[in-house]
Amino acid sequence: MTTEVIMEAKRQFLRGCLFLTLAASAAHAQATVFIQEKVAVSRALAGYADIGITKTPAEGITVALCNSDWSTVLASTQTDARGHFFLATPKTGDLFYLRLSAPGVNPYQLRVRIKKDARSELRVHLSNAA
Repeated sequence: MTTEVIMEAKRQFLRGCLFLTLAASAAHAQATVFIQEKVAVSRALAGYADIGITKTPAEGITVALCNSDWSTVLASTQTDARGHFFLATPKTGDLFYLRLSAPGVNPYQLRVRIKKDARSELRVHLSNAA
């Protein structure tokens, strides 16, 4: 093998490594998770999700009821064509953890306290992932 052939092989190898590194970085890029600091109060684990500046109803958003460290999904549903969702409220617990997510949308996490005299449903505004 000539020196030129070896040098070209090394350049191609390095280009391939760079491509794989960039592809892996893009694949592992994560959307920003928005966490609502204030505990929401509602009559039920039900509500409406919209998205973007136009506040379009967010259809097909996964709404997950999670444990307190957000690591386990206990129940889930999806928003309908009008952005509405409903999850049965567990018999135990006074604070519930909801995560709304979908491809192309920044995940949104909120804590919900159920009170009989509260508003009838939650309103969640989602943003498109950058």
